[in-house]
Amino acid sequence: MKSRLIFLIIASALVLGAFALYDAAPGPAETGELTIAAATDLHYISPSLTDNGPAFMEVVTDADGKVMPRIEGLVRAFARQICREKPAALILSGDLSFNGARESHEALAGILSEIEAGGVPVYVMPGNHDLGSGMAARFSGEDIELVEGVTAGEFAGIYADFGFSEALSRDPSSLSYTARLAPGLILLMLDVNGGASPGWASDSTLTWCEGQLAAARERGERVLAVSHQNLYSHSPLLVNGYMISNAAQVEALYEEYGVTLNLSGHIHIQHIRSDREVPEIATSSLAVSPNQYGVLDIDGVHGSYRTESVDVAAWAAEQGLDEPELTGFEEYSRAFFRDTALNQARSELGDYEGAGRLADFYAEVNAAYFAGRPDLISWDAEIMEEWSSRSFFTPMYLESIRAGGNADQTRFAW
Repeated sequence: MKSRLIFLIIASALVLGAFALYDAAPGPAETGELTIAAATDLHYISPSLTDNGPAFMEVVTDADGKVMPRIEGLVRAFARQICREKPAALILSGDLSFNGARESHEALAGILSEIEAGGVPVYVMPGNHDLGSGMAARFSGEDIELVEGVTAGEFAGIYADFGFSEALSRDPSSLSYTARLAPGLILLMLDVNGGASPGWASDSTLTWCEGQLAAARERGERVLAVSHQNLYSHSPLLVNGYMISNAAQVEALYEEYGVTLNLSGHIHIQHIRSDREVPEIATSSLAVSPNQYGVLDIDGVHGSYRTESVDVAAWAAEQGLDEPELTGFEEYSRAFFRDTALNQARSELGDYEGAGRLADFYAEVNAAYFAGRPDLISWDAEIMEEWSSRSFFTPMYLESIRAGGNADQTRFAW
């Protein structure tokens, strides 16, 4: 009888102990409802570094359609729009500057300070254009003069108030850090541009990253990850130099610890990969038509993503500015991007008599693709065949877009 009583006492203690352990383990923290804005690839250049003269225009019109002649107005209009919408946070995932010039970083930090003064915390990370650039320059008339860039440490100093100073943890070997966006929601900014091996997440960074993910899981917190380069391929033609070089290792970590999703940029194309365990949203460049950014509406474990374009015309009206490029910015930016595509196509086609028709088709497809709206493309088999007889790369590029499907890439829900 005595032994039976002892057994019951021990058993009861074990059961109570188990309940105590269960109660002590953290459950999922309640995030609640919040909205987060995410933009990327601003490619801002300080007005002190360009007069929009011949040298600058030659560089920007022979590029990828970034509306650089009006980047100052665009970024200031964006800042004003974010202040009015008042999301819980603004995330900027790299390529903050046009060519890494110190003056551009310092001027942009001033604009970001205005956003924070308006009540919106800002979190930044560097992109491949932002650090140690040998292309940082001042453009004056027909002259180009190299100017000072910034190191990784100087970048963190200039943008100290935008994520680095309020970080929960910082990686000693890169500019990666974590921050708490809201109760139950951790932001993981994974930098692969500020370390010793650009493009790679080093072993030490991955070790730090796993420690942060493990700590978040132990606290019952969800994690929203951000990178500049892509975690996945968003096009068979945009892999080397576009993806994180050891992306498979990063993906394995994110899968193991249940990261909610990854936000990236870099390719300037609006595209979503939802076919993996950890989805990735590559937001298009703010500097490229339709000059959009992402909006995440989160409610607990669920959320949605959509894009919004910057209303530069409304900002210009408030400022009393009447330049047609600003008052009609949407059309100006669209035409700037289209003209870039037309010029590329025509230079490839030479004096071919059907060049205009083929170039127009290419420009229309390219605009829809970059905007994340392949569902709006009207494919013309005859023109595709004609392109195939005139060029090697462009038909391959067009076919990669068609093979990628016709889903709207500007919306996602989880």
